Amino acid sequence: MIDQALKTLTLLLQGKLPGKIEKAKVENQNERELAKLLNQLVLFMEEIHRFVIPLAQGELSDIKFSPNNFLASPFKELHSRLRHLTWQAKQVANGDFCQRIDFMGEFSEAFNLMVTALQRNERVLREKIDQLEQALGHIKRLEGILPICSQCKRIRIEKADPDDQKNWLIIERYLSTKTDAQFTHSICPECKQKLYPEYIDPKPDED
Repeated sequence: MIDQALKTLTLLLQGKLPGKIEKAKVENQNERELAKLLNQLVLFMEEIHRFVIPLAQGELSDIKFSPNNFLASPFKELHSRLRHLTWQAKQVANGDFCQRIDFMGEFSEAFNLMVTALQRNERVLREKIDQLEQALGHIKRLEGILPICSQCKRIRIEKADPDDQKNWLIIERYLSTKTDAQFTHSICPECKQKLYPEYIDPKPDED
């Protein structure tokens, strides 16, 4: 019996799972009690083995342990925390950036920094979207047919009384009310030629 016990303990220490000791073949009461305890230890280690290997591969399915398998308590705690962490990660993926963890050391710090960065990036993205929507609003306000005077080129305010002169705006004022555009004034060559011909330098071939 002592030889079997030594062999069982040796295999367990090597990370192997030995077979159970047949208690029926043990006559001494103390040795039979020892065999019972060793068989229980082997059972506990088998349960832990069946649990840890899938856990190391990322599987978080439930595995039931014997009620008095206290050796498995740390693994059950880790399993519970990992499942909660998985739930938290899904919440972050759905836009809940309030999630934080504090039970995994450096990983906790990295996770929390990631969530903070995602929250900041989403805020920046939303600001950009708001800016684009505002710009789109300006563009839409300039779409369509504009009622413009064929003579003075003033533009009538949409849906306003065409017979009221106040509803006709010069083009600069009209665009300023619709956009953020600002205007400076100059004069094109054609108008310069018509209005101020005396200031036009003659071309070389005109001498």
